Amino acid sequence: MSTPRPWPPRPSPTEAARPVQPGEREPILDLLRGFALLGILLVNIELMRGPALFDALTGTLPTPSGADRVTGFLVGWLAAGKFVSSFAILFGVGGALLTAKAWQRGWSAHRLLGRRYALLAVFGLAHMVLLFPGDILFVYAVTGCALLPFLRVRPRTALGWSGGILLALTPVATGTAVLATAVGGGSQDVAGGAFGGFLDQQRTTTIAAYTEGGIGEVLAARSFEALVIQTGQLVSLPWLLALFLLGFAAARAGIVTEPAAFRPLLRRLAALGLGVGLPTNLVLGLLGPVGTATGTAGEATPTWVELASVPAQLLAAPLLAVGYLAALSLLALRFGTWRPLAAVGQMALTAYLSQSIVATVVFVGWGTYGAWTATGAVVVVAGTWALLLLVCPLWLRWYRFGPVEWVWRSWTYRSRQPLRRAA
Repeated sequence: MSTPRPWPPRPSPTEAARPVQPGEREPILDLLRGFALLGILLVNIELMRGPALFDALTGTLPTPSGADRVTGFLVGWLAAGKFVSSFAILFGVGGALLTAKAWQRGWSAHRLLGRRYALLAVFGLAHMVLLFPGDILFVYAVTGCALLPFLRVRPRTALGWSGGILLALTPVATGTAVLATAVGGGSQDVAGGAFGGFLDQQRTTTIAAYTEGGIGEVLAARSFEALVIQTGQLVSLPWLLALFLLGFAAARAGIVTEPAAFRPLLRRLAALGLGVGLPTNLVLGLLGPVGTATGTAGEATPTWVELASVPAQLLAAPLLAVGYLAALSLLALRFGTWRPLAAVGQMALTAYLSQSIVATVVFVGWGTYGAWTATGAVVVVAGTWALLLLVCPLWLRWYRFGPVEWVWRSWTYRSRQPLRRAA
């Protein structure tokens, strides 16, 4: 990693705060965001299409067909944990770029990012209750606040903190899983007792709400699922902070803004990430996207799989994510950025919420919740991808930002931003 330029001194402000303009954007970064965003839907669709959350909690996932077993394995192996890791790394990259821009122009980076993360948390709360309880915006906003004390650190220091958190977290989490397995006999035990009965009742209530209930029942069901999922995601805050710091270090070192100068490093990262990440993520394929998707009803997940999945999720998934990002960056340097995918990345927040809108229409609006197989839901994923890859470039022909990005930026910079492009 080359020696970074020092942080510039704080000059007196010379211009009003404003967002990155279209000509100032990093096209490869937008491409990577679009890639990560579309990939996340492969995992999220499992929680959107049916009561997989309750089935995973109670260890009573239905017996999958041969096609669904293959789909679950591939999504668990190649997608689960990988795209959320990619997005977390890119979130840290964005924080570093905004910090550098703010301090170069005499603005307060802490205030700028603080306002940005505050509204992101509001978006996340609304998203989890109205559209998708597995929202990641809220936990990203909270973790972003934890990133603020690190804004002045050098790349090596940020990288050291990232690696230190991961190396400290992995044995603790693995040891906790071993202890829980020894004491409780594994995750399948939650299926019994009063708690299991409560979950079964809540599963029935949720299916009824999403297939034939009114808006009140739907919101109540969403809120309960959000409480369960978000509690688990907040526990992962140290892991997310480590990935934010990894992206922060990469951006501060210039890898994002000058990728052509780092081709040898990108080649090594791609080789390491793919070469080591693909085999070490195989155990996550055995678990599938939500825990035991490739197993059968009443069939307990082998203990060794559950235990091995902990370090795989914490270390192997981010490693493969780095391999994905490095390989895609090299392809973009060689062949150029694919404009439709970069447009999705430029409108990442709007596109993320749009995925949930499409899923809500298909699974709740049409009353098909619980009726889709894992393989069938891939059709919805592909259709959503096609829609975003078509609509986002068209929108950006006439507008400077996505509609949600426009609100976000206007709030962040405390001024109404021009939305339409000049003629």
